[in-house]
Amino acid sequence: MVLNKLFVIIDPTTETQPAFERALQSAHMTGTRLHLYACVPVDDEAQCAALRHQLEGMVKRCLEEGVEAHGELDEGEDWSARAVRAAARCAASLVFKSSFTHSSVQRELRPTSDFTLLRLAPCPVLLVKDQHDWHSRRVVAAVNSQSVDDAHVRLNNLVVSLAQNFSDAYGSDVHFVSAYADANSPPDADALAERFGAPVEHIHVARGSAAEVITEQARAVDADLIIIGTVGRSGIKGRVVGNTAEKVLDNTDADVLVVN
Repeated sequence: MVLNKLFVIIDPTTETQPAFERALQSAHMTGTRLHLYACVPVDDEAQCAALRHQLEGMVKRCLEEGVEAHGELDEGEDWSARAVRAAARCAASLVFKSSFTHSSVQRELRPTSDFTLLRLAPCPVLLVKDQHDWHSRRVVAAVNSQSVDDAHVRLNNLVVSLAQNFSDAYGSDVHFVSAYADANSPPDADALAERFGAPVEHIHVARGSAAEVITEQARAVDADLIIIGTVGRSGIKGRVVGNTAEKVLDNTDADVLVVN
């Protein structure tokens, strides 16, 4: 996957912008352009003026640091859906969004903006948890190693490709993790190592739910970033798939990159 443009969602409710800081850091390392996007409610002139000023300051900072950047201020009520359309319109390669922990009750009561982006974004979404540097440069890439259907094979390939991109661009140390349910047929770590071009000690297979296995392994290796895939589905199946990504997000301090 080639990164040409990073689409950064600016949170109008706070001055702290972890997604912007992470995207700017990434742009410095990869030479990628930034598209800074913010959305305010219709007819909120005060917030619109404040956010326009904030965007202008961010664009100016990017340019002063040698990073090409463009700001877009949008108006509307359903900002997450509008952000999805804006990301598609500007041909974004990757969406950056700041995120915070939700309780399971909050997630069940109503779809969050995270969920909307994970399901509908035209490209991978990086959910940024805080502003710490990617100090350990360790990435955990979650793969469904036992599925043979076309959708999961394609998704595994995308996850592996992104993991390799991060390894090349950021000098990251990549680990692969695969959860399984049947104790009688665990994945073959040696075969996975050969398949993913990784040392066998960087292949981790464990029995249990995908969310638990992924978060436990990320904690064990002190990962800065988790890469996880979601297969686009509607209805109950789509909600279950989304839950896995959201459970990982709510139970880790690492950033989470979601591929759909």
